[in-house]
Amino acid sequence: MKGTILKGLAAAAFAAVVFPFIFSCDINTYGNISALRLLYYYGIGALVSLLGFMTTFPAKKHPRLRIPFRILGVLTWGVGFLSLFIDGDGVTVFAFGVLCVFMYFLGERAGYKNFADMFPLSSFAFYIALTVGCYIFARVAAEEAINEAAADIIVAAFAAEFVAAALLVNQSGIFERANMRRETRTALPKGLAGYNAALILGFTITALVLLVFRKPLAWLLEQLGILAMRVSMFIASLFTAEYMEIQTGEQGEPGQMSYTQSGLTYIFEALVVVILIIIAVIYREKIIKGIKAFFAFLGNLFSGHPEESEHPDFIDVFENYGSKHRRRALSDNIYAVRRRYAAEKDPVKKYRYGYRIVLFRIHAVNQRLTPADTVSVQAERGADLFGRERMSQAAAAYDGVRYGDAVPDAAQLGLIDQMTDSK
Repeated sequence: MKGTILKGLAAAAFAAVVFPFIFSCDINTYGNISALRLLYYYGIGALVSLLGFMTTFPAKKHPRLRIPFRILGVLTWGVGFLSLFIDGDGVTVFAFGVLCVFMYFLGERAGYKNFADMFPLSSFAFYIALTVGCYIFARVAAEEAINEAAADIIVAAFAAEFVAAALLVNQSGIFERANMRRETRTALPKGLAGYNAALILGFTITALVLLVFRKPLAWLLEQLGILAMRVSMFIASLFTAEYMEIQTGEQGEPGQMSYTQSGLTYIFEALVVVILIIIAVIYREKIIKGIKAFFAFLGNLFSGHPEESEHPDFIDVFENYGSKHRRRALSDNIYAVRRRYAAEKDPVKKYRYGYRIVLFRIHAVNQRLTPADTVSVQAERGADLFGRERMSQAAAAYDGVRYGDAVPDAAQLGLIDQMTDSK
């Protein structure tokens, strides 16, 4: 049941990608906003989508049928002529036809993909660009009586799509993690649900802030643009006597900018853009790290006590060994782990220290070992070094210790002790 709901959410989110386009074309033709016309478009589009979904069943048995079925999908553009029955014109015929083709292949995608793969993030990037273009159209080219309401509808649709994308990203993460642990039949990490809630909250707050404060933000961006232009013109005036000015509306409100620019002005404007890009590239790691830290903070806030809160001093997988400096630090760290392993009396901690040493040894001879590998994959990576049977036993015991709260017995501790011996 949950999978069906998530698949429906993914389909709805994907179908909404073309909403700004069909909505803008509709108000361009009719000069007013009608929910009934939008329901008409998407109602017929849903039937076309169902047709695309149904074609996947025979195509799975006979793959050669995919080509004629996809040709049929392109031909569904002709369904767009049904807009003529509601007094449409060439614009609505084209837009409705595009919607039908899109909905057909959405249905086909639903037949072949699970919900986690149905909504690619690249489509959300396309949706953002499309929304910006349609918003500008609604503000500039739509009928004056409806342009404000049309712009609000586009922004509200964007906020809803933003939240739907957040839900799908999080649920897809859960799905992938569950699949990774399917072979070992272990539970998901305790902090995962909190992280998901935090990420959804972050997306939702961002969308609501953009929605509620869009007008002040737009005004602020315009003022910053005017300020940047004034600075660049002032600098340019040091090299030229040509007259330049910026005129704004009364009482600080946005107005028209009129000025005469020299070639140097354009050069300085370009330099400002280039400098901003360079700064973003140089500090990209810190920017990304700051964003991750923000979501990690929210995750800890909502998840309560993390699973490893009582053992903050060690980890169980490799991390950050991309540079020579980090590889050297990692090599030094194994000796500290060995010292802790030798001094540890608690069997659970001792086994986990020992298994971490085993991972270091595997990575030394098998560079394919990555932090994302599951316990079963780690066992496969270390089979050549330790033997398949011994490595499988050690990995199975670790799986119970790490995820099942098991306490290793003397035989398991003896096995891991043999495997940590580097001689």
